[in-house]
Amino acid sequence: MKPTLPEALEAELAAIRDDPVESVGFGLKAYLPYEPTGAQSLMNSDAPAVTKRLLAEASGAGDTAYRLAVLHVLGKRTDATVDAALIQLLADDALRATAAYLLGRVGYKGYLPRTRDVAAVRTALRAHVKDKTTFTDPFYQKTYRTQDFVLAAYIRVTGPSRFTFANSSLEDLIGLGLPEFSDHVRADLLAQIERE
Repeated sequence: MKPTLPEALEAELAAIRDDPVESVGFGLKAYLPYEPTGAQSLMNSDAPAVTKRLLAEASGAGDTAYRLAVLHVLGKRTDATVDAALIQLLADDALRATAAYLLGRVGYKGYLPRTRDVAAVRTALRAHVKDKTTFTDPFYQKTYRTQDFVLAAYIRVTGPSRFTFANSSLEDLIGLGLPEFSDHVRADLLAQIERE
């Protein structure tokens, strides 16, 4: 059963439902490609009931763009139950890339820190580092490889300084920007993770 939220929060959810693609804007920076709009109260509330409701909305059947928009709102929240919700959503093929991305973003450039179990996050992400599926992003209208989001998030959570990069700009942006790795870079990052 989905928890009912205060009227103002329900109104924000309804606005997302009405136009999910427009509810996630572009951050206009390479390190901030997504910026949820019009959901400030949902993002700023620290009530675990809000996280529970957003998880229920993202988990439900229905429009993938809506589910992803809700997921972006969920990922900007700071309450301590958010990571568990995002880890749960890694099981959903349609949401995995975004859930991974949001797990990697915590505490960096536009995403506030939250209490987290880093080992649990790393373990959950590591289970998907060989994912060969693709992710069609309704906001950018582009298809990406899910694995790239998972690898980038894993490296960001672990600490980019623990890995070697042929390109220093990749080290700076990994897990923050939209990942589009070449086959060579993808294979190299995966090999480094597997050697850990």
